[in-house]
Amino acid sequence: MKSTTLLFGASAVILSVAGANATELKPFVGIGMGIQGVIYDNVIEDNPNSYAPKDFIAFGIEGGARFGDYNKIYNGGFSVNIDTTDTEKESQKFTNEQVAKIKTTSMTATYDNYIRISGDKAKRIDLVLGAGLGAMNYHYEKDNIDDTIWSTAFAFKTGLDFELTKSLTLSATVRWLLPTREHYGIAASYIAGGAIKYSF
Repeated sequence: MKSTTLLFGASAVILSVAGANATELKPFVGIGMGIQGVIYDNVIEDNPNSYAPKDFIAFGIEGGARFGDYNKIYNGGFSVNIDTTDTEKESQKFTNEQVAKIKTTSMTATYDNYIRISGDKAKRIDLVLGAGLGAMNYHYEKDNIDDTIWSTAFAFKTGLDFELTKSLTLSATVRWLLPTREHYGIAASYIAGGAIKYSF
């Protein structure tokens, strides 16, 4: 279900730009790193016995394309992101001893709006706003429990793209993930960080 949802979302985004002039389509790939924060629901947040980790180090790859006239204020595009985090511990409140280990993974596809905010047409600086769908999970290890729990999610993105050259761009973004599964444990998650992208 999670793979079908992601593929359906990516297909819809790709089809939405299929009419763009091929000479105006600019594919890219990138790598990123940042902090992923997790906001738990009340059941986990109010647990009287342990603290669940709220901050993770996130690593990600992305790919996609941008389309539109380079000199125009508005360009459109789409991107697909895959992010995973390090493993953090859930600890007892009074002893700080580890009681479990948690890590997260997410996959998202978004339609992106690039709005030029720089006055210099030689190098673009763009405000980036995006929205789409995806899937996320958290992997939980405790005693004899070793489980990965998935949910589809809405994805929202805001950030800035700083063009270094026509091929290299630095990005600073915040992406919000809102799981749709009931009683999932995680109410929301965000990834704040930077990426470097190479355009072909």
